Amino acid sequence: MSEEEVVVEEGVAEDSADGAVEEVAAVEEVAEEKGGDTSFVESMLGQIKDQDVKDAGFWKNLEGKDATEVGKYIKELQGFAGRKGDIPKKDDPKEKWDEFYQKLGRPESVEGYDFALDKDFKDVVGEEAIPFYESVIEGFKEKAFEAGNSAESTKDTVDWYLNMISEQAVAENKDFEDTNQANVNELKKQMGDGYEGIMTGIEAMLSSNGMPDENIAMAKEFGILSDPALAMALGKIAAKFSDDPEIGHHQTNTLAGLRDQLSEIDSNVAEYLKTGEAIPPHVKSKRSDLMRKLGEDL
Repeated sequence: MSEEEVVVEEGVAEDSADGAVEEVAAVEEVAEEKGGDTSFVESMLGQIKDQDVKDAGFWKNLEGKDATEVGKYIKELQGFAGRKGDIPKKDDPKEKWDEFYQKLGRPESVEGYDFALDKDFKDVVGEEAIPFYESVIEGFKEKAFEAGNSAESTKDTVDWYLNMISEQAVAENKDFEDTNQANVNELKKQMGDGYEGIMTGIEAMLSSNGMPDENIAMAKEFGILSDPALAMALGKIAAKFSDDPEIGHHQTNTLAGLRDQLSEIDSNVAEYLKTGEAIPPHVKSKRSDLMRKLGEDL
């Protein structure tokens, strides 16, 4: 090796050493400013010139981590990038997408979403609403399958939806019951002892004028006949038919009127027994009240 080459190499070595010393000094200076040792991440940031890189949000996830932890983080990112490369392209065949979705946890078919409406939900929303919500659930399953959702995540979404509907239905049912009871109390106040007879007379008038029994029952169930304004108006109309044998007796507390009312109640009870349905408390109460009145009159 020539004397000139030796001089050059010694100069490079000296420059490298000087650069390393300066770098260490810079790191030590940062450490002194922070009042302690500089972390591996802070040391890296101190050497990065690109401000956009230094401002990147992922550094927050690395604060205080040592070289090993940073290495693991980079390895995880590489693994994620590899998995991302497995995502099919938009125009890839359906089979490739099906394979990808199954890796993510999607069942092999819609039947793999094994959940349905439970009894508590059915009781809350009522029998008439059940077919609608069953169709909604089936729609959820089909859309979830198309989107490649797992059975677990889909069930979580459906449970949230059903819970929201259930809570809303419970609140609405309570509001209805409270309103209906307030209407009944108001009618009893206005009609006095004639309440039972007048209401039965209204039903008899509607029935004798062509309104089907199931419609009358529905009007009672939804509180339509308990609306004070409507019930008082219908009661006045029914009172004009006091001589009608099918209507008049229902509105009086005469022996004949009480017997007519009891006869109608017994017919209702017989229907409940025939179908196996439980006799509603208000029907039992009404029958007991009529029996008591008849006993007093006899």
